[in-house]
Amino acid sequence: MGQDLIYLVKGPMATPAVRISLADAGLKERGDLQEWVVDHPEVIGDGVRIITIEYDKWSTGSGTTARQRLDVLGLSSAGQLVVAELKREQDRDIHLQALTYAALVSRFTPTTLAAVHADFLTRRGRPTAPEEAEAQLRDHVEGDLDPQVLANPRIVLLASDHPPQVVTAVDWLCEVSANRLQIELRTVNAWRIGDQIAVRFDVMYPVVGIDQKLLSPTDIGTTATSTIAEKTAEATRAANTVRQIVDNGLLDVDAALTLQPTTEIPADMRAAIEAWVAEEPRRGRATWTAEPAGPLRWEGDGNTWRPTPLVRHIIKQATGRDRGGRGPAWWVTKDGVDLTALAFGRTSRDWADLHQLIERIQPGEWTNYGELAQIIGVPAISVGQHIANCIECPKGTYRVLTSTGIPAEGFRWTDPTMTQSCREVLDSEGITFDDSGRANQAQRVSGSLLQQRRRLTTRSLPTSNHAER
Repeated sequence: MGQDLIYLVKGPMATPAVRISLADAGLKERGDLQEWVVDHPEVIGDGVRIITIEYDKWSTGSGTTARQRLDVLGLSSAGQLVVAELKREQDRDIHLQALTYAALVSRFTPTTLAAVHADFLTRRGRPTAPEEAEAQLRDHVEGDLDPQVLANPRIVLLASDHPPQVVTAVDWLCEVSANRLQIELRTVNAWRIGDQIAVRFDVMYPVVGIDQKLLSPTDIGTTATSTIAEKTAEATRAANTVRQIVDNGLLDVDAALTLQPTTEIPADMRAAIEAWVAEEPRRGRATWTAEPAGPLRWEGDGNTWRPTPLVRHIIKQATGRDRGGRGPAWWVTKDGVDLTALAFGRTSRDWADLHQLIERIQPGEWTNYGELAQIIGVPAISVGQHIANCIECPKGTYRVLTSTGIPAEGFRWTDPTMTQSCREVLDSEGITFDDSGRANQAQRVSGSLLQQRRRLTTRSLPTSNHAER
């Protein structure tokens, strides 16, 4: 590792800083280093809230106790616990202690975590009830407190340096766990400049941001997030979305955004939110402010919000239930791209889920845009726009009608040789219509049934079914 060169500059004069140990600077591990972390939690990671320090109350169901004392416990805005082990100097066993603490804190639930946080705040002169602490933690997290993410803590080892055996062990642990274990090596060093002392914090391992700079073949077979590591990564992306957009100028100030509830909440809740927004359409609109503390100006009340607290507020107002969602994914641009996709380059939606549902509408059946929209978690208008413009949609899109059972005005075939109308083809398949041109409701297939068929199907239909609409 190259030598750091630090200077205090004043005009043309550059005074070199002299590196010294924390001990030589008269700085202590608990009295100084630990307090720096509490006051500036960003030194152990962006978006970290300190939960407690020096926690040592562990016990089994039978009453057996243990007194291992962890240094610092934090919670990232992704909902992941952060275990920080602090050492003033090198320590060849620092990782072994931290692994034990990580295993212990993985047993925390939102309720027990809130109780510990309330105690910490109260001891620091801010009397707080456990219920209030839990509300603060939920507001801090971009999304809900996912038990699986909570049970997979990130480890931060902070010391003046890390010896080769620690670096080797950490690299091996991360690799054999396929990065299920997340361990960071960070350093803190003191510098004397004249009669002043400065400290510098660095990340030694892994190389920060390298995964966003390296190109590799896209995995076109990727499915919805399922493993804990993938859920944690997705939560981290959501937590970093606003900063990524602001820092890179990806969205213009005053850009219009539209509310689009995702499938992370049940269909009945999405329907309740859509009905609530329909009562007052401004509830479903916001504009981009580019201010990290409040990037959305919600037309519902004219105030600025962070995406996730706003989504929690909307869910509670519309359904009466207190739960969260990953807010950035709920707000989409005029181009139909949600904020998380915008921040991380996923600027087009994969419509495979819609195509699979359409494939499972059988002759003699019909469904509507709203049914499909609820299943895949997008507005019905987006489903209609995609079907109207997609040349890769499967055969059967003519079986998707409006909510009243009437073929969509302006429906057109992708095959220019088709001369029959949508109604005529449906007639030939056995669909009956009333005098007002509405399809028989008894022949309508629900989105939930199509979803069941989709889940039961283990093999995709042949490619030839994607030729004609």
